[in-house]
Amino acid sequence: MKIFLLISFIIGSTLAFAQYPDENDEEEYDTSYDQNLPFVEIKAAENFANLTQLAKKNGQVILLEMSATYCGFCKTLEEEIIKPMLRSGDYDHVLIRKLNIDSHYPMKDLKGNKSSPFELSSKMGVYLTPTLVFLDGDGNEVSERIIGINTLEMYGGYVDEAINQGIKSINKTH
Repeated sequence: MKIFLLISFIIGSTLAFAQYPDENDEEEYDTSYDQNLPFVEIKAAENFANLTQLAKKNGQVILLEMSATYCGFCKTLEEEIIKPMLRSGDYDHVLIRKLNIDSHYPMKDLKGNKSSPFELSSKMGVYLTPTLVFLDGDGNEVSERIIGINTLEMYGGYVDEAINQGIKSINKTH
């Protein structure tokens, strides 16, 4: 297990440092397309007990974005996929939340106990970011995780497929 964690840390660190541009790199991120879009914020997953209760009550899927502040791919995922989902209004059946695994803010786990984002992500076996986890109202995974970003053009379809699988799973148990 220690070897797995060490290898995961090395791979994650390598990917994280590869994201930062060279100081001499003059290419800048074009944010001009963002100026006319309404502001949306991805809510933080601060109280997992309340979040799962809400999902259970309403029969909703929880889409949990496992992120990190240093993760450039996470920012791309948020701007290109998650925030447009929130703006569209088509995902009312999904509770979309974000968990920064490198944050130190206090939070509550599934049982209402004090925890940290890192502890919760470790319990869930999430060591790489971005990772999307799809949960039901009991905190059980209802779809396959989506780890990383490969083809951004197809990513939204993967997310929709995972959400639909989660809804089917929830509907089978109710």
